[in-house]
Amino acid sequence: MKKGLFVGSFNPITIAHKNIANYVLENQYIDYLYFLPVNSKKTDLISIDKRIAMINLIKKGQEDILNIYNYSKDGLFNYNILKKINNKININYIIMGSDLFLNFHNFKNYEKILEEFTIIVINRNKNIKKYIKDNYSFYLDKIIFIKHEFDGSSLLAKKELSLNKNNYLDKEVLDYIIENKLYQ
Repeated sequence: MKKGLFVGSFNPITIAHKNIANYVLENQYIDYLYFLPVNSKKTDLISIDKRIAMINLIKKGQEDILNIYNYSKDGLFNYNILKKINNKININYIIMGSDLFLNFHNFKNYEKILEEFTIIVINRNKNIKKYIKDNYSFYLDKIIFIKHEFDGSSLLAKKELSLNKNNYLDKEVLDYIIENKLYQ
């Protein structure tokens, strides 16, 4: 079974995230998907429990959610955390948006990650394909680029929330955000 780990802050999870999950499953890049909401240096992250609750609202049967705190004290993603997760559930693929992949070279031991896993990069940047060819030429067989674009991001969703608009969130996620007074 091909298992994928979808890494991101999911702050909040958007329709684009849901569509990416559906796309990689329906197009058989993977057979099973694990969402891994992680922390970052962003200051507006809501709790991991609330992000997990929102992911639960959109997931289907071929998906599960991992709590980063079961593997990491600070909630940050790195090679050692990936190894711990892989030892438990045997991951084949790591899925990330091109915005995160543009900083992939800053990950400690990123070369080891590329040697041991295949990265599925989701198009969110017009120049990402060239960037991959120019900077990761030794690992082109370990990087799958999905050219299909998925409209929306957590940042756009939060901007729209402040304007009382919603083009990027499922209704259930929006209701959860309103009910829990998030992102105010």
